[in-house]
Amino acid sequence: MAGLVLTTLFWAGNALVARGTSESIPPFALSFWRWLIPTIYLLPFTIKAVIRYQTILREHWLEVIGLAFFSVGAYNTILYLAAQSTGAINIALVSSTMPLMIVLLSALILRIIPGRLQITGLILAFCGVLVILTRGSINTLLDVNFNPGDLLMVLSISSWALYSVLLKRWPLDIPLFPLLCLLITLGTPMILPFYLWELQNEGSFAMSMPNMAALLYVGTLPSVAAYFLWNNGVKTLGPGTTGLFAYLIPVFAALIAVPVLGESIEAYHAAGGGLVLAGLIASSRQAKVPVTTERVAP
Repeated sequence: MAGLVLTTLFWAGNALVARGTSESIPPFALSFWRWLIPTIYLLPFTIKAVIRYQTILREHWLEVIGLAFFSVGAYNTILYLAAQSTGAINIALVSSTMPLMIVLLSALILRIIPGRLQITGLILAFCGVLVILTRGSINTLLDVNFNPGDLLMVLSISSWALYSVLLKRWPLDIPLFPLLCLLITLGTPMILPFYLWELQNEGSFAMSMPNMAALLYVGTLPSVAAYFLWNNGVKTLGPGTTGLFAYLIPVFAALIAVPVLGESIEAYHAAGGGLVLAGLIASSRQAKVPVTTERVAP
């Protein structure tokens, strides 16, 4: 659980970096460089993984490519693109449906239904997120206007939810770290055509110190570290319970904004964070009940 808490902390920082660099780094550039950086420094481990697990890769190449597409190739690329045309509240609101989407896909694909405590935790945590995003005012929620960029967010969240479920559906006999190296190496070239198109139409970005620092951050903690910890959570807790930790992202984003953006802690932060924490505790105490006791074949 501690690893999943760190994951959401890293992703909260990623969201703030994406918002902070939206004027200086185009979306496809941010996504491509985010993954090219770890592709380079993980290359020795990737080569070793290809050699060691070549038999498994030959037998399950389609599954590996699918996982690489939905995680590295699609998820953050679409999210960064959506950030160009929709507001932060809209992004957070759509993102807050991720745990529910993972639970629903788990029921459809893995034939796993949530228990009562997990459903209770899901509702509590979702209400906590709404309290934080709306600052405790229902009028804020009623005033939100949705636009085409929100459809991109739905696609982004759907991509990650599907990846989380398929990671459990296709239990490849490859340890987590080598698998992560392979997914990053395979997923990065999928972004390249869009990055080249963006270069041709919008040009490059300035290699300034703030931009370089942002790229180094998103290329380490929110990518390699967070993905490894998330994959481990899916393996040990299952996609449904793991997905609920995504509710911590807006909580951490609000806390990070205090020292970084000079914002202050308000009562709605405490109330919303308390509901999210209560939801996570309730959900983590409830083991999911499978409809069938047979192992789902890959």
